[in-house]
Amino acid sequence: MHEINLQQLDLNLLLVLYALLQERNVTNAGEKIGLSQSATSNALGRLRQVFNDPLLVRSKKGMVLTPRAQELLEPLQKILLNIEQLVQPTGFEHKTAQGTIQLAASDYATVLILPKVLKQISQQAPQLNLECHHWRSDTLDLLRNGVINLGLGVPNLPKTSEFRFQKLFVEDYVSVVRADHPITQMDLTIESYVAWPHAFITPINAIPGSTKTLVDTVLEGLGVKRRVMLKLPHFLSAPLIVAQTDLIVTLPSRIAMLFAEYTNLAILKPPIELGNYNFLQIWHERCDHDPLHIWLRELIASQTQHL
Repeated sequence: MHEINLQQLDLNLLLVLYALLQERNVTNAGEKIGLSQSATSNALGRLRQVFNDPLLVRSKKGMVLTPRAQELLEPLQKILLNIEQLVQPTGFEHKTAQGTIQLAASDYATVLILPKVLKQISQQAPQLNLECHHWRSDTLDLLRNGVINLGLGVPNLPKTSEFRFQKLFVEDYVSVVRADHPITQMDLTIESYVAWPHAFITPINAIPGSTKTLVDTVLEGLGVKRRVMLKLPHFLSAPLIVAQTDLIVTLPSRIAMLFAEYTNLAILKPPIELGNYNFLQIWHERCDHDPLHIWLRELIASQTQHL
């Protein structure tokens, strides 16, 4: 049995062979795939060597297929179809999508974003699961290694092309106190702001004992210092504590407004300029063209558009 050397057989030769077997004419086959008559003839010569068979032979009615060529026609058609499907984008149907997306986010993101997103996922992709992880100092490494698929947060991205990101919204800051706090009855000045004790949400992976936050940095620049009575590791306990104490907590405005809907709180504009920041979704370049990830990112973007 003749053994075919696969190193001699490339995709272009298979395309020429299929055109020849269909057209049974060198000139017509070449025109079909954009080759000259001489190039097609040369390719036929190489194919005859590869298969050790003339493949096409002359007859009174023109070129006819040899028995070997007849055998090749159907499997060759399937092979080319499989190759075409291989290089085309994978089809995606969210209604039947399965698996688990690994998501990194702070409690801010899980409280603010996930309720809307999960509602849509349960309706549009009912077999898809999400597993949420705390945003950590090594989250970008986990994204890089494929352990985490998508991150929601405000990271300092390295100056490399391996990470992709999308701005979901711009966030700013407000201060929150209990609704009957005495400070609500007066003009909020820097003096009244620092006269009361404060709480703050400890930055992720902050050094124990550190009280350096954006608020403290701005106040320090003004020659003023506040008393930080309480440091919290997450957002969720803040409204319940503030609602029963004299504490002031300054935090992102969207989550403050959400807390105020369910807790007896008043929202105040801080007497200092704290600026704003972009809240992002981040992913590694390997997921850039994955249909499932594209669908999820578009879903998250749509559900945060009007937050």
